Amino acid sequence: MDKYRLVKYTKGTVIFRNGEEAKDHFYVISRGKILSYNNFCDNCTITYNEGGIIGIIQAITGEPYYSTSEIVEDCELWQIKIENINRLNNKHLINKISNYLSFILENWLSKYYSIITKNKIDLYNKEDILTMASIYKESGFEDASYKLCTAYINLFEEDTNIDKVKDFIKFLTPAKKAEPIGKNSIKIIKGYCIYSELEISNNIYYIKSGKLGVYNIMNKRYVTRAVYPEGYIINGYSPILEYKPLLTTVIALEDSVIEIINQDELIKTLYSNVEFRIKIIKMTSIKIISTILKIKALKKENIRYKLILIIYSILKIETLFTMPKCIKLIYKIEDIKNMINTDIENNNIYSELSQIKYIELDSFNNITVIDIANYLKEYEDYTK
Repeated sequence: MDKYRLVKYTKGTVIFRNGEEAKDHFYVISRGKILSYNNFCDNCTITYNEGGIIGIIQAITGEPYYSTSEIVEDCELWQIKIENINRLNNKHLINKISNYLSFILENWLSKYYSIITKNKIDLYNKEDILTMASIYKESGFEDASYKLCTAYINLFEEDTNIDKVKDFIKFLTPAKKAEPIGKNSIKIIKGYCIYSELEISNNIYYIKSGKLGVYNIMNKRYVTRAVYPEGYIINGYSPILEYKPLLTTVIALEDSVIEIINQDELIKTLYSNVEFRIKIIKMTSIKIISTILKIKALKKENIRYKLILIIYSILKIETLFTMPKCIKLIYKIEDIKNMINTDIENNNIYSELSQIKYIELDSFNNITVIDIANYLKEYEDYTK
């Protein structure tokens, strides 16, 4: 079977429609132009030209299309069956797919943060360093507070606030240092901060065991971008977009073992290791789907619908590689509230959660999804 097939479409043809079930292939544009648009996010029309990639996220995840893709100039497209991802031997195309998915993820994240940001100046400038450090400390992330202050001191030695930051850091206790394990792996304790919003690591981090939380400060509170379990990869590279809210802090939420992979190793591994290639494409694609679900949650007016969608987005991450019967979410109520940008009283949140099928709260108000498969089936229509 050929890995590629050249197909032609005329102007006005819709090749993917919003809400339709995913097809088993995607396209790379050889000639022409395609317009992609949706009905849930303002100002979100994207034009794809020669070299553009269409439909890969849905083909790899099986999720319905979240946008309609229409031919606006007669097109020639290379159609690639998703089953042939493991047969690709074109380094340029493999790297192009990886870069494309990372860029699309950043685009959707930037839209998400632009919606939840109350003070639009935060789109360009991070909040006061001591405010950020205090928020992390008060949230129980003391090592993140310490690493943030340390990075600030190293980067801005001449800043007028430097003495205040030095005084603040005196009362912080850093976490135990990472313990090297083998060639590229480290063992870290719960609470350890891998990097802060003022640092760029130039590595990716493969979670061999444990869980990592990804955070940043917005609206003078921390926002949980995601919690990633064993098997996931976190990209520590500087964002492609020059958009400050995309910078993140990564913290171990359990004792964890992490493998560190640099850019050169990543490119080699994507080409030579088919299993790893498929895994990272799936992971990035499902992160995009999860971010889109968060945006849809923000757009809902009914608080219960917001909660249903935000939990749905969390479960998409948790069930990428395994489908357990039930799961106790590591997200706190404050995490959930910050993700949907609400100040509603906790008691009201508990009341709404108690009305959602397959959700239980224990005596400490931890959230458990008692039947994941049926939860996803029950609330699938809310995602459309």
